[in-house]
Amino acid sequence: MRLFKTIFSALVVVLLLSQCATMMGERTVSMSASQIQQKLNSKLAKPFTVMRVFHVQLSNALVTLDPASGRIHTTMDANIGSDLLANSATGKASLSGLLKFDAARHAVILDQPAIDAIQLDGANSEWNGMLQKMAREIGSKWLNQLVLYEVKPEELVYGGAHYQPTDLRVTADEVQVTLKPQ
Repeated sequence: MRLFKTIFSALVVVLLLSQCATMMGERTVSMSASQIQQKLNSKLAKPFTVMRVFHVQLSNALVTLDPASGRIHTTMDANIGSDLLANSATGKASLSGLLKFDAARHAVILDQPAIDAIQLDGANSEWNGMLQKMAREIGSKWLNQLVLYEVKPEELVYGGAHYQPTDLRVTADEVQVTLKPQ
């Protein structure tokens, strides 16, 4: 009889603990615009080469979030050099993209990216026009699916419950990922 009470008590405790884990409800993981800005700066810090001719360096991202469209808008310093040019050219580039959650990677990614504008200091309108056309075609392919934030494994376990990222919400100040207990 005593063994039965012990087993029964253990089962009740296990059932209560499993119910508590699901009753804990949803959790939210947030990343601020400045955190995304830092991540973008680190991701784009490495110079890249376009068409084996132009060497592009992007830096000093300034990020704003648009809750109405769920998009990120970024303005960056651009430095473009080439063996064909005597000096490198500097200017500004602005890009935007839709923020989405990739469930397979547990990550916030940049989807449907676009180079909205690129303007080099001192360049004539014809040269800037040609550069914008090239940047739009190449930039959207290069930036597509860029990971801006990964939900850390330790954020997916809380109080003994395992959580699954389910939803993404963009506010004016941050991006929020909703985690639901499994």
